[in-house]
Amino acid sequence: MYLRVLFMLLALVAQTAHADIILLLSDDKPSVTGVAKAIAAAYGEKIESYNMGGGLGKESEIVSAVQNSNTRQVVAIGLLAAQLARQRLASKQVVFCQVLNFEEFDLVTPSMKGVSGIPSLSSQFAAWKLLDPGLRRIGVITGRQTRYMMLEAEAAARRNGMEIVHLEVPSDRAVPLAAQELYEKKIHGLWLAPDSSILSRRAILDLMAFSVKNNLQVLAFSPALLKEGAVLSATPDFAEIARLVLDRLKKIPDASTIHGEAITPLATARIVVNAGAATRFGLSIPAKLRELADVQ
Repeated sequence: MYLRVLFMLLALVAQTAHADIILLLSDDKPSVTGVAKAIAAAYGEKIESYNMGGGLGKESEIVSAVQNSNTRQVVAIGLLAAQLARQRLASKQVVFCQVLNFEEFDLVTPSMKGVSGIPSLSSQFAAWKLLDPGLRRIGVITGRQTRYMMLEAEAAARRNGMEIVHLEVPSDRAVPLAAQELYEKKIHGLWLAPDSSILSRRAILDLMAFSVKNNLQVLAFSPALLKEGAVLSATPDFAEIARLVLDRLKKIPDASTIHGEAITPLATARIVVNAGAATRFGLSIPAKLRELADVQ
């Protein structure tokens, strides 16, 4: 009888113990839920999750629950979750991820830092160079809040013997003219940088159509664009993001300040090569690239 009561009490304590980490999810997109699952698998301890469902309908309920929790550490996955954390969870230690345009939304503070949502650009450009050793000038179009991404891109391009030709535009309506301007600058390929501020669905499809028409190779941010003619795609590894997020959380001292760089970069990229597009450009896929990438 005594042991039964003891086990019941222990079970009750386990059920009511607060979580070590709170996950705040923007929505149910695979890019968000995939990282959440990777964090849960890598951590292995008690985690509490809240999903915003892609909107602000449950904002007050979620904020109240998180603010009243004894758990100090929050992982905000996706832009909507990161914005909510920035605006209403100042008392927590927050690490955000799966956010591309963090500069535009002023997400970095002393108590809120991030893990990059951009796959390693060195890995991306190295794979592209393996496929086409003659590649030299890469064109890219972005909005005006991409300083971090472009500094990383220019350094990665130099390491791989390439040059970035960069144009900034104010909106998606200016993308077609910018593509034409890059083409006239004699670029050898187009890097479709993941910048949602100017890449609407229409702008993406216009860029892909332009590249096919003008025989320009494209390195895209989604495998879905391979069927539109992209020669390679690069996406982040969820397991790497999870590892880096948890590493940042472990290194946070008791104080609210999160030390270290504003954004931890990713060191890898998941590369997919479009064999049909490579053939269209007269390119053969070397054995080394086949070891590093998936070929479709």
